[in-house]
Parts: sequence; C-alpha cells; structure tokens
Amino acid sequence: MPVDFQAIDSIVNAAWEQKRTSLYEHEVYEIIRASGAVRVPRTVFRAAGHAFTPEDLERLPGERIVLKIVSPDLAHKSDVGGVQFVPRELETVNRVRAEFTGIARQQGAVLAGVVACEYLEHGRASLGNELFVGIRASREFGPIIAAGLGGVHTEYLASVMQKGKAIATALTEQTSGRHMFELFRNTMAYDILSGRARGYRRLVPDESLIECFDAFIAVAHRFCDNSRKHQPLIAELEVNPFALVDGFMVPLDGLCMLMHAREEDPPRPISKIGRLLHPESMAVIGVSTKGMNMGRVILRNVLECRFDPAHLYVVKPGSAEVDGVQCVPSVSALPEPVDLLVVAVGAGQVPAVADEVIDSGKAETVILIPGGMGETVEGREPEQRLRRRIADARRSRPDGGPVFLGGNCLGIQSRPGKYDTMFIPQSKLAKRWESSGRRTAVVSQSGAYVITRMSNLETLDPDYAISIGNQVDLTMSDMVRYLEEFTDTAVFGVYVEGFRDLDGLELSRAVARAVAAGKDVVFYKAGRTEAGRAATAGHTASIAGDYNVCEAALMASGALVADTFKEFESLVQLAAMLHGRQFGGRRLGAVSNAGYEVVGMADATMGRSYRVEFPVLSEPWTDRLREILARHGLDALVNLQNPIDLTPMAPDAAHEEVVRLLLDCPEIDAVVASFVPLTPTMKTTPDEIADQSSLAHRLPQIFAETRKPLVVAIDSGPLYDPLAHAIREGGVPVFRSADLAVQSLGPYICHKTQPAVGGG
Repeated sequence: MPVDFQAIDSIVNAAWEQKRTSLYEHEVYEIIRASGAVRVPRTVFRAAGHAFTPEDLERLPGERIVLKIVSPDLAHKSDVGGVQFVPRELETVNRVRAEFTGIARQQGAVLAGVVACEYLEHGRASLGNELFVGIRASREFGPIIAAGLGGVHTEYLASVMQKGKAIATALTEQTSGRHMFELFRNTMAYDILSGRARGYRRLVPDESLIECFDAFIAVAHRFCDNSRKHQPLIAELEVNPFALVDGFMVPLDGLCMLMHAREEDPPRPISKIGRLLHPESMAVIGVSTKGMNMGRVILRNVLECRFDPAHLYVVKPGSAEVDGVQCVPSVSALPEPVDLLVVAVGAGQVPAVADEVIDSGKAETVILIPGGMGETVEGREPEQRLRRRIADARRSRPDGGPVFLGGNCLGIQSRPGKYDTMFIPQSKLAKRWESSGRRTAVVSQSGAYVITRMSNLETLDPDYAISIGNQVDLTMSDMVRYLEEFTDTAVFGVYVEGFRDLDGLELSRAVARAVAAGKDVVFYKAGRTEAGRAATAGHTASIAGDYNVCEAALMASGALVADTFKEFESLVQLAAMLHGRQFGGRRLGAVSNAGYEVVGMADATMGRSYRVEFPVLSEPWTDRLREILARHGLDALVNLQNPIDLTPMAPDAAHEEVVRLLLDCPEIDAVVASFVPLTPTMKTTPDEIADQSSLAHRLPQIFAETRKPLVVAIDSGPLYDPLAHAIREGGVPVFRSADLAVQSLGPYICHKTQPAVGGG
C-alpha cells in the first residue's frame, strides 16, 4: 500500500501551525496509518478539560480500553502512572481522566489531553514479543532508520550486547526495506520473533517487516531530509513498542518530534584544495627570529622539503629575512598572491589575519595552526567571528574566497607539494623525504594521531598526512572527496572525532565513490563512550547514537572500520602495502618455527568481522613440502600440515623455500610467514641481516615476485627492530606477533573478497 504523503503533510503542518514541536500519540498513529504498512489501533482524543462521551466509547471495540496521558513534557508516561487499562465504562474512564489531570500537575507538566485507545490482547510484555522501529533526522548523517527489540528491553540490550546484535541501523539513503531486513536478520530481535531461537515461535512474517521498513524509509526520505526548506521536518518518529498480534504489527506507543531544517553553510570551493596540497608559492606568519617557535620550525621544515625559496615568504614586520627567506611586513605586502598561507600566530590574532587575507586577496588557501580556537570559552568567540567572515566571503566573492584548514591543527605534510607544516622537528620524527610515497593519505582530526601513526609505521610514507583540526571551514568530507576525485591516492586512513552538520553523510558518499573505484578506506571514529551515553538518553529512537550510525554508514559505504588504534594501524599498513594484490579467496597458508605460533595462528582464524581458514594441502603439494624438509634435514621433525611448524632447527633457506611453495600453491590465497628470530640457525641480528641470504633480503624479493598477499610476523624484542624495519622497508607488511598478523589479515582479506554492501 503506498504512503499517503498528503495525509502526513496535513498532520505535521497542523501541529506546526499550533507551534508544537511534538505530535500527540493519536497523531503518531495517524501517521503510521497513512504509511500503509501496519494495523493501527482505533483512538479517541479529548483535549484537557473535555470529558469523554458515550459516543466516544462506542467507537472503541471490546470490553477494555487503554487510557494514556498526553503531554509534551512526559516522554515515559507509564513511569508516572499515565497509562491505565480500564473497563470501557464512561464513569471509570472520566474518573481516570481526572486523575491524569492531577498527575500532570504533580509533575509540573502541561496537560494536552487524554487519549483512549483500543485494547489489543497480545499477551504479557516479554522479551521478544515487542519490536521498536524509528527514524530520525540525525545532525551528522541525515535520515536514518533503526529497529530492534521493543519495550523496556531496548535501551538495556543496546548498551550491553555485541554491536549489531541488539539494534539494526542504516542511513535511509543507503538502504531499502529488504536491505534493512537483511541487517535486522543479524539481530537477536529477529532470532526471537522469527522463532529461530529455541523456545520461541514465529510472531510475524518476514514480508510484514519488509513492508514496515519500506514505509518508514519512505517517510524519512520525504520528511526527514534537510532539503525540506521552509517546512517542518520530522526530527524523530518512532513506535516503541509494536506489539506482535496474530501475525500483525500493532503500534502501542509512539512519538514524533518536529524541527526546522538546519541552516547550511555556503558551498566551499573544494577545487582550491589543489593549491592547498600542491602550492607553487607560500608564506608563513608567526615566525620568531629569536628562537624555535612553531612558526620557525614550520619554516625550517618547508625549507628541508626543498620548496622553491624564490616563492617562499615570511610575514614579519621589521625584518629583512629569516633563515634566508625574504620577509614582508604584512599579508597585503606580499609581492605575489600565494597559493598557501600558514598562520602560526595566537588564536586571538587569527580573525584579524583572516580579514586581511580575504580583503587583500593575497592567499588562495590558509592553514590555521593555532590551538585554543573553539577549544576554550575564550577561543569560541574568535572562531565564530572567523566562521561568519568566511561565510560572508563565500556569498560575496565569485570564486568563493580563500579556503581555510584548521584551526588547532598540525596542518599538512605533502610529498607531491614538497612541504611540511607539522611543527615536529626531523630529530623527533623521521620524515623520509628521500622515499617515494605509497599513494596513501592519512586524514585526521587529530594532528597527534597522524604523527604517532607515522612514528609507529615508520615506512608508511604517505603522500599526504593531513590534520584538519576544528573544521572551521574545510571539513573531513571535503578533504577525502578532493583526494578521491583529483589525486591518485589509493588508500585512505581516516580518523574522526566529530562532524559538521551533515558532513558525515557527505563523507559516506565520498567513501562509497572511492571504494567503487577500487580504493581502500580504513576508518576510526573516536568519542565512543560519550556517544554511548548519548544513545541511551531520552527516547529510544536516539538509541542509534552517533557512533552506531557512523559505523553503520561507513561500513555500508565500504570502509574498513577499526575498533582500536592498533587495529587501525594494522589495517592501514596492510592496505598501503597490499593494495593491488590478487585476493582470490580466504584460504591462508602459514609457516613458523615455533609451535605456539602455529597454534595461535590457527586459533585466530575467526573474529567478530571475519572468518578465514587454513586448508589441508593436497598430496602433490605435501610431496613437494616433504622434499624441502628432507633437503634441510627436517623431514623427521616436521608434520606435513598447514600451518607448518618448521621447528627452531630451520635455517633462512628452509623458510624461504616453504614460503615460495605456499605462494605457488593454487590451494592457498595468502601467506603468513612468521618466525621467532632468536634461534641460532637464522640470520636475524643487526650484523647478520647484512648477509644477502638473510630473510631480511629474501622476503622482500619474494614479495616483489608474487601477486598474492604476503605478511610477516616477528615476535621478539628491540634487538630485532632492524630486522623488522628492513623487511618493512622492502614493502612487506610486518607484525610483531603471529596471531595479530592473522587477526589483521583476516578482516582485510574478507573485506577484499566480499561483494560491496549496498541498499536502495
């Protein structure tokens, strides 16, 4: 049955004209009725001060009815005695109506009236016989839908259960009724109401769920979308619970909140990001001539990158030059318009600098380094002033004015652009400018997160390392969108703490385009504990809190979503070093010289988001393995099984030959080469790895000769850091424990070998 959008419009607009931001329960039922998806109980509403009449009760069937208090101030009516089951008798009904007046007075709540509802027998409310479905216009991602077990269980289960098992969540843009149903099938709610769980029977047909989800999604598309200007938006619409009665879904309680459309900023001219990342001219303001402040470190870093000094300037009155770079007294005095201005002055000075930049037209892009902007009470006013000034320039200048990155950011390290504004000296972080980039970009809201990942993964060598800070102008989605569309970046590592309005939606779109183009996106969302608290506050439609929505959106777009910093780091390493490899399946081959590693790798074949296997090798390949073992005198020591335990007696050459065997084997899709380097039979110490027969040289050579994924694990202490570094320098992903290698490779391989997730 099609949705009656006209009827919903009438209900919503009538409430809005009464200056209400919430609908009454009977109005919610009318919206659900207009959606055409489910049966709705009959209701009669009487405004405060008006008694029910005999004719009212005649409209409600049965011997009993439900009376509910109607108040915009009482979200949980049953908690205050505002829900009563009574006989369908006029005297009793009006007595309870009067009692509700007293309850509202005691609670300090405005009483809108009382609604009498048809009573539907659905048994005692228990785990599994109630369902909740809700939509809302989220600030970051736009319209979303969520569904799970209803009633009093919803919030508790969402807080304690494994992700995705209590609540199914999706952006309505990314889903359809059938796709939402597939997500819902993974929840405990579906196990129970479908009868899959032992001791339960099926309560509702699958098609009824699909029709319900389709209807809610259609309503969200029409009424929760921010493009609905000058009309009320549905901020939130939920039914909790739907009772499951004789195979039907029947709403027993519901709410609907309304709001204005969010004001949107003028569009940002993201094409200018090209000049931000690849400037041909640059200026720095905030450079000290007396010491190594942030501005001076930035200037030195830029010079070390061999940026053309003929088009590099320092804005500093009263000085002729700093470190051999020409000084000018002001931005307006720059001898040429520069592609990039780096601002390293105090936060309080930023608005004045921005005014001069905009008025003079002497800079196309600006990086705002200063901390404190928007982070403190004192810093909010300068940031708000800056936002207003930028927005004015967007509206008044044909080219949209300059774009600003930051504030409170480390800025950018750009290999193609030959510059580095991150005020970290070379002595603290090796920049490795002599190495070519790996077509990788790390885009992070936190500058410290960027540099610590680069320090931990010293051979990551990203083309672009970008700290976006407070997103006073350019946003996370702007940067990813530009890099995805206009550069050859193949791998994105993205760290987010929060989004500007609807920028999460834009990021999910950019990620989907990148993944469709064969690129990898590894994503980490911070702020989960706070998001979890927010998810359980207020109404249960908010159960799909910021993190749950974000994770669902980015996973649906095709991103690899990491749970921990270490997992993020591992997945970025794999994506950067294995991009372009052949991923034929999920069958692993592994070799080690330690029994505990073999057991650990076998135990790591299954995780929350992946499942891989170690297949038994067929006879031709076990025969070849037996020959290798015999050649090295290991045939009496080693079992012919996968993973292969070569024992500590195996030299480098035996490891090399077995790795080559596994890579050649068509029964194996990817290989893990792990070894404990303390054995005297291997060349693993700093002086020994100079030998060309050491695995420090042989493994990178093997890696270059194969198209299959190969990763290495070295589980030992700092003495063997040079060994790990040498192998990683050769392009091979290296982990410092065998189980972590499988736990990281497993999700990545499963991600690369599964069809793209999508709805719509």
